Amino acid sequence: MPNISDRELSRLRNSVQELTALNQIANAINVAISVEKITHIILDHCLNRVGASQGAIFLLEDDEDTENRFKTIVREIRPISGQFPLRLNMGLTGWMIKNKKILLSNDPAGDERFRGMNMSALKIRSLLAAPLLSRNGMIGVLAVFNKSDEAGFDDTDRRFLGIVGTQTAKVIENAQLMEKDRELVGIRNELKVAEAIQRRFLPSTNLATEAYEVFGFNEPAAEVGGDYYDMVELEGGRVFVSLGDVSGKGMPAALLMSNAQAVLRSQVSHGGDISLTELAENLNRLICLFTPPQHFITALFGIYDSVNHELEFINAGHCPPVILRASGELELPSESDLIIGVVPGYSYTAHRISLEKGESVFIYTDGITEAFNEEEQEFGEERLEKILRENHQLLADEIGHKVYSEVVSFRGKREQSDDITMLILRRP
Repeated sequence: MPNISDRELSRLRNSVQELTALNQIANAINVAISVEKITHIILDHCLNRVGASQGAIFLLEDDEDTENRFKTIVREIRPISGQFPLRLNMGLTGWMIKNKKILLSNDPAGDERFRGMNMSALKIRSLLAAPLLSRNGMIGVLAVFNKSDEAGFDDTDRRFLGIVGTQTAKVIENAQLMEKDRELVGIRNELKVAEAIQRRFLPSTNLATEAYEVFGFNEPAAEVGGDYYDMVELEGGRVFVSLGDVSGKGMPAALLMSNAQAVLRSQVSHGGDISLTELAENLNRLICLFTPPQHFITALFGIYDSVNHELEFINAGHCPPVILRASGELELPSESDLIIGVVPGYSYTAHRISLEKGESVFIYTDGITEAFNEEEQEFGEERLEKILRENHQLLADEIGHKVYSEVVSFRGKREQSDDITMLILRRP
């Protein structure tokens, strides 16, 4: 049997211990799912292997390229003696961003790389740190402090931490991608639920009686939108109609839209005489009270009385309604008040439209007129008015479907950029 020197035997033992530690890390990581759990496992094994009493893993965040980009994802201290000072974190991570290589210092108090930091006061006797480098660059730092051996960290420790750092970067990056995927799935599921809830706020059916027809349509550009329409039958042959467009997009706009619609519905559902001006002023007061100034609503709502064939309405900064006369002529009443949610205490004014047999009122949001095609051309008001003029004799739902099909045809392969909402009131 060949003789093996003590030095060679020690090297072999270190190699076996190193491989054992790496294997243990790999096995433990395989059953971990979150970035935090993975980093805890890695740091714990590193402290055991190199005989250090403290350690931390700092991960880069998607911010500016400064030391402040590092977030301390996990830190471990044995025995517990306090937190790592902020200046140490920034000094170490700043050096790593600049150099991107392993840092070993067994005399940090006298090390020029830590000039200006009182390492003795911080009780840092020795320090070893490795960059976490992936294919996409540096994602963090793995650092251990205060080796139990007074001689400090050696080349074996340096080599081990370098290997762990390389593997850790890949594992953490994969774990982060998995976490983002899970988060994205969760968001999508939540949006589906929100979409279903929002759909229930809209009327489930349209209205068609001998006295009036009301057709409403909404096609949001995303899962949830900021447009709404409503129709509520009232006593005495009357019907309440409303349509609005909330500023912004996504969930904030959808929530504000739902609240506005709920306020209007709650007030008209009591029956009896309804003052449109009070309705508008109450809604405006509530929106001003509970939402920031950058969130507001343009809306048009009114009550059609089928006995006197009049639509009393308020236009709060919305697109003017289009009256489709039996002759084929169009009228666009220009009367408009301030948008809702900007000036508390604003006084609104109601206006009236009389409808003859076969005449309609077309109310819409700017998702129709501001639709763009692949050539960056806008659908525009002129194109909409031409379609309405040519199809004024159709039923309410037929007019709505005709307008929507023309917008879709015009847009071509261009994605829908805004919610499309319309409401048509027609006297048969």
